[in-house]
Amino acid sequence: MLTPSPALSTRLRRAGMAYWVIILAGMSSETMFRATARSTHDAVQMIANLRISTMLDTVMICADIYVALTVYAVFRTVDPVKSLFAMVFRLTQGAVIAGSLMLQLAAIHAPDQAAWLMAAQADGYDLGLLFFALNTALMAQLLCQSGLLSPMTKRVLPPLLMLSALIYGVNSTLALLGSNFAETLAPSYAIPLVSESFFALWLLVSRPNQSVTTSPQR
Repeated sequence: MLTPSPALSTRLRRAGMAYWVIILAGMSSETMFRATARSTHDAVQMIANLRISTMLDTVMICADIYVALTVYAVFRTVDPVKSLFAMVFRLTQGAVIAGSLMLQLAAIHAPDQAAWLMAAQADGYDLGLLFFALNTALMAQLLCQSGLLSPMTKRVLPPLLMLSALIYGVNSTLALLGSNFAETLAPSYAIPLVSESFFALWLLVSRPNQSVTTSPQR
């Protein structure tokens, strides 16, 4: 378990701010700019939207790296193995998504090839989400073990994260396999949006229970 302290609260708060950057930048990139780029027939508008989307995704990845490293630094005393794997899976997700952005940049420079390049970029994003599913499942376990959650939060947040991990894993696998069922399940991504927003809010405003004590390290 973790010992509540001002330094811990500061780390969690900063991670929460970075997590909100991830959510806002990622959602804006996908729903406002990349979606518009896919639907427009105007090459100039498509390129402009893809450039903005690329910059937002870059901001998202940078914030993801910060969250991955900060969460590892905080939770490694809870379970060093799980926290290490959680960090590696989150960083791998960021690396895969960054790699898929190369296809988006290629679409900017070859707009006549944008259709298949953006389809490949979407597959790369889904591949990254498979690693994120593993990270999310591990984070649910680490939060349960940390002793930082209030009883009510413990009953809600970890199960929501585990369900989100399942949704990410199943939906991304179906998408990579080319199943049309992936589109049918797309609305289920609302659950991960809620759970991650809840997690980000908890990081930002949580005040860990002062009665928690640290287990002795051997």
